[in-house]
Amino acid sequence: MRPRAEWARGLGPTGPLQQERPGDTRFLLVHHTASSNDYDPDDVPGLLRGFYRFHTGPDRRWPDVAYNFFVDRYGTVWEGRSGSLAGPVMADATGGSQGFAQLCCFIGNHQVEAPTPEAQRSMTALLAALADTHAIETAPGATTTFVSRGSNRWPRGTTVTTTTIAGHRDMSLTTCPGDAAYELVREVFPAAVTALRPTPP
Repeated sequence: MRPRAEWARGLGPTGPLQQERPGDTRFLLVHHTASSNDYDPDDVPGLLRGFYRFHTGPDRRWPDVAYNFFVDRYGTVWEGRSGSLAGPVMADATGGSQGFAQLCCFIGNHQVEAPTPEAQRSMTALLAALADTHAIETAPGATTTFVSRGSNRWPRGTTVTTTTIAGHRDMSLTTCPGDAAYELVREVFPAAVTALRPTPP
């Protein structure tokens, strides 16, 4: 896990960030950046600064990078939104963020090409660690229910039931995290994540 300071070069939030209330982190949401899959390890900090500039710029006007954590193709996990290592900072997402989630994002485009094995292993470990921290059930078929704070898929006030490991397309009208990654979200990650977690007594 690489802290934000290792890529941000002093770039901080442009506005206030809020944390989820205790017990309100109920599911984990997987994204992809839809950017190139062809990059070297030394390129990653610059890529993250590019995402920051886009997310905080005139096209999005979010107060920081949208995602709590990034996973690169080499398996390195990076803290994204400021403060995410310390607690459940509320995130942003294209199409609206319903809240109640932590956002974990593959760096790359996974519409056709699946994340690398290294990225898959690190995403699995990241999801397991967050599920342990927030006491989220992750076994295949596990779901949670909440009242949406608003998105283009689930308008504010809609009661939503979702799997506890979900893809961005489950929450907004988007193809994210790409078909190849979404197959992992649905068919692989729940069992793989649960296998890494302590067995309940």
